[in-house]
Amino acid sequence: MRTLLRLLHLLGGVGFAGALAAQLAITSVAADTPPRLLAARDIALSVSSNVVLPALGLMVLSGLLLLALRPALLEQRWLIGKLLIGITVCGIALVQVHGAARQARTLAVQALTSPTDATTAAALATVVRSERLGAWSALALAVAAVSLGVWRPRLGRRAEPPTPPP
Repeated sequence: MRTLLRLLHLLGGVGFAGALAAQLAITSVAADTPPRLLAARDIALSVSSNVVLPALGLMVLSGLLLLALRPALLEQRWLIGKLLIGITVCGIALVQVHGAARQARTLAVQALTSPTDATTAAALATVVRSERLGAWSALALAVAAVSLGVWRPRLGRRAEPPTPPP
């Protein structure tokens, strides 16, 4: 059971990181016309809704089930750090990345209906910048969480007192 959960945790992490990278690639494409911009935003929102969020859910659920199987791991400080990073990544992915993708899609529809509106274009640029920043931040924190999981540092664990010589 533990091996299956570890595999699911790994697959969720790979899917999450890959989907964020795909979303970054999609948002970096310059759409020169409003219909292309709307199509790019539809694709980015689809990736966010159908890949990023389910992969994030799989990663979180399998990680929590792994903790339930081995509660003694909570005594390890590196795992507490990884858990805090995971909570931060979830918040960034849900609020900043997915929220910005939804808002950018709405603004792309507005840009299609009124292509000469400069305020819509400025707002869209700001939202897309926020989405990219969130995706890069989530990726960097995910790499930090993987590093903690592989390296498993002691993170301030008290050293055993030396035993006096007899």
